[in-house]
Amino acid sequence: MSFSKRPMRRSALIGPWGVGAIVPFPNDESLMIAGLDAWRYNDPKPFIIKDIRLTKRLGISELRWPPDFRESNADPKNCNLKIPTVRFPTWYYCPFCGQMKKTTYYETQPLCDAIPWKDGRKCSATGKFRRKMIPERFIVICPEGHIDDFPIAEWVHYQSGHTYDPNTCKIRRSTGGASANLTGVFYQCTCGAKRSMAGAMKKGALNKIGYHCKSTKPWLGITGDENCNAAPDDVKVVLRGATNVWFADTRSSISIPIDDISVNRKIVGILNKYFEAVNSSRNNGELNRDFIYMIAQTEGVNPEDLYQAFVDRANNPGINNDINENISEDEYRFQEYRVLCKTSGSDAMDFHSISHPIAEYNPVIHKYFESISLVPKLRETRAFVGFSRLEPNQKTISESKKELRLGTSEDWLPAVEVYGEGIFFKFNSDRITRWAQNLAVQKRIDQLNQAYHRSKFGGGTTDNLRPEYILIHTFAHLIINQLSFDCGYGSSSIRERIYCEKTSNDLEMNGVLIYTASGDSEGSLGGLVRQGEEGRLEDTIVNAIESASWCTSDPICIQSNGQGPESLNLAACHNCALLPETCCENGNRLLDRAVVVGELTNYEIGYFSDLLNN
Repeated sequence: MSFSKRPMRRSALIGPWGVGAIVPFPNDESLMIAGLDAWRYNDPKPFIIKDIRLTKRLGISELRWPPDFRESNADPKNCNLKIPTVRFPTWYYCPFCGQMKKTTYYETQPLCDAIPWKDGRKCSATGKFRRKMIPERFIVICPEGHIDDFPIAEWVHYQSGHTYDPNTCKIRRSTGGASANLTGVFYQCTCGAKRSMAGAMKKGALNKIGYHCKSTKPWLGITGDENCNAAPDDVKVVLRGATNVWFADTRSSISIPIDDISVNRKIVGILNKYFEAVNSSRNNGELNRDFIYMIAQTEGVNPEDLYQAFVDRANNPGINNDINENISEDEYRFQEYRVLCKTSGSDAMDFHSISHPIAEYNPVIHKYFESISLVPKLRETRAFVGFSRLEPNQKTISESKKELRLGTSEDWLPAVEVYGEGIFFKFNSDRITRWAQNLAVQKRIDQLNQAYHRSKFGGGTTDNLRPEYILIHTFAHLIINQLSFDCGYGSSSIRERIYCEKTSNDLEMNGVLIYTASGDSEGSLGGLVRQGEEGRLEDTIVNAIESASWCTSDPICIQSNGQGPESLNLAACHNCALLPETCCENGNRLLDRAVVVGELTNYEIGYFSDLLNN
């Protein structure tokens, strides 16, 4: 079902909300976004996002913007579109008298029935004075992605000597007492059973009362359709607003050119505008020459030049031939890396990069980088492919997509596209390789590897993290912090895209793209690219490194042996290197300021330590 007059941004349906997520709305409403089978597009064409690379990688036919509400006079075909939701949790209680009621996924928010309790307050049972009930705070989740209501009846009646009868028993919720923790939350049944929430969140508490995961999927309207493979003790009670209830699994892509830059810019723009229409009008596999000539006459370009450009693109999809669901993230990004390292694209395309040799900049940064590419125009597509609970799991694309729909008829995924700008740093390959071979550097990264191998974020891998990755990732955080001061952008509106392998070195990528992430359809204002110009960028880099040389939490921060989520950071805290999590690809993990500026007793392990001594 869909509930009207509860607005939310379309981009929020990619993250932090999406299919399977519980969205809190005003007036104590709690709704869950329904599966893609329930999403309706009367005419999907206006919502399609064209990104051939990402579409092929995800193994789907198309990407779509989430539907937005449109008036009938603005778009008669797609008017009154809504995002479908279900109501979850289904246990509700009255905030005045504590009376509880269990509803279904599709009912409206219930009102209190004002059942009298001899030792409690009584609500009004008639008219406008009936109180609206609010959703229960406690729910159950499991590592397999299932979610269910907290088993209140089973919990209350366990070893109570009473038997629960759903037809006659009524449950009441109350809070109070001397404690503000779980021992102060009580459930009481009309049969006489009573129990607090004390111990409910301990490991194995639900298994003890005989509760096992029911494989419930409210977003698909399913209860118990499969056996849950999660261990009984791994099923946990959490607050419905907890951060571990839902983790989005997204895939992003930077649109990169497939045409020769020597092609006339006007023709490139015409190609982008009409290629889909021309390609779909083929006759016996041949492009429609008359149609192309008509376009050439309308746009005022040479017909033969335009025809040849269409033929070249149709017969040479280039990089898109190598894309499939099995390609690794590093291989996928390597295609972008090669384009970013050189001057590519144009203003008539969705991507334009201008590479500057490091010799054009002040000598103070020459030894650290090979080149700097300014990207005045780029388009990023972010697609939502799945989600996980309890921990952010690294599932395959095929596994993730299965959780979003019941059948296979909906061969699309929700996505958003963002236009912006950026600065690409290509590190000096020889210098960073020599630096990573330093035994002191490797010894420090070994501390991070121990936590990485134990962590769920590492997925149980035995491969070691590369020092180059930790360096580039930490540098990205430091430079984003500095750019937010220099350019005026909020740090949450700038993102990182790392081009460096975490554990292997097969592709030899050593770069990072810093780009705006919240530009509108026309892009951002150019402040980031302007700051990347010669005479400005040097000061930004130097100031970022100098600021990182001392943290207000030092010496505790710089001497840390592990901090942050799962101890996956060394010298990195909120006072120096952490960013809003929307900016970071790793959820503020795998950071160490010491590999950038050095330790208190050993400055030499810092890649940029020479910069501090100049």
